[in-house]
Amino acid sequence: MLYFVNLRSLILAAYIGSGLFYLPIQILPKNFSDLESSATQIQSQNCADCNHVCTIKELKSLAKSITVKIISENGWGSGIILKQEGKVYTVITNQHVLDTDYKSYIIQTPDGLFYQANEIENEDFQGNDLALLEFRSTHSTYTVASLENSTTLSPGDKTFAAGFPTLEKPQDTELLFTRGRVSILSDRPLEKGYQIGYTNIVKKGMSGGPLLNIYGQVVGINGMHAYPLWGDPYVYRDGSQPTVTLRQQMSHLAFAIPIETVAKLAPKFASISTIEFHQTVSSKKVFNYLLFDGFSELLNWKFYLHILPTSSCKSTV
Repeated sequence: MLYFVNLRSLILAAYIGSGLFYLPIQILPKNFSDLESSATQIQSQNCADCNHVCTIKELKSLAKSITVKIISENGWGSGIILKQEGKVYTVITNQHVLDTDYKSYIIQTPDGLFYQANEIENEDFQGNDLALLEFRSTHSTYTVASLENSTTLSPGDKTFAAGFPTLEKPQDTELLFTRGRVSILSDRPLEKGYQIGYTNIVKKGMSGGPLLNIYGQVVGINGMHAYPLWGDPYVYRDGSQPTVTLRQQMSHLAFAIPIETVAKLAPKFASISTIEFHQTVSSKKVFNYLLFDGFSELLNWKFYLHILPTSSCKSTV
């Protein structure tokens, strides 16, 4: 009698047989379909034993802890807490969020408190749609974002965008957290520095908010939503234009500026560790990668294109 074995089960058996899995087998779900449900379990660090996995709920909580609302005479946008030095916090956002006649800004932090903020004007972002603010908190302490080079991304990777969409009530602090995937990683920037195109919903007011990878690390700054109503944002910095087909694809996507652009142009406010490629992937990383993306993507050798970075997700989030 012939027996048909599920391919995923066969691969799992092979890995167990080879001794690659060192975790107790009873932690595996009974049904492999559970591995693919809603977007799921994510390998993290910064926990006591480094075996903690983050849920989508924890990722949303992390996004909320690092994202602020920037209020001005024109309304509001979003920003990311980039650095803490004593009682002073630095926030990265888009320049267009701060483009107002009256240069006065209020930052609303995740705990609902309001702070007077000042633009840091002595940084040259060379035409990129970036700006820095700072505020002082004498009593409360806030979470600083963990950063990761966007070159660790590949098309199809899951992304998470956060920010404060424009609503009727300015005092509303509800954060919008959306899920999607990387679609375009342009090898050259558009005029304002945008290079990462992704399918997440990004609404007006979310400009300046974080684009996160599956480990809760900021890889980009939101700033351009899909289907722009005016202007022609799809022009490269050198003045050339994408093909008609590529332009049509771009128009369906939101775009972010890579976080490494900030690290390059304002290194005293942001730094990213050097990424080493083509390292050997440990069995522990392979195991956690299987939990997230499933065996089918392993068969496509997607894990070879990534060195799974350490996570900013915390068991205390």
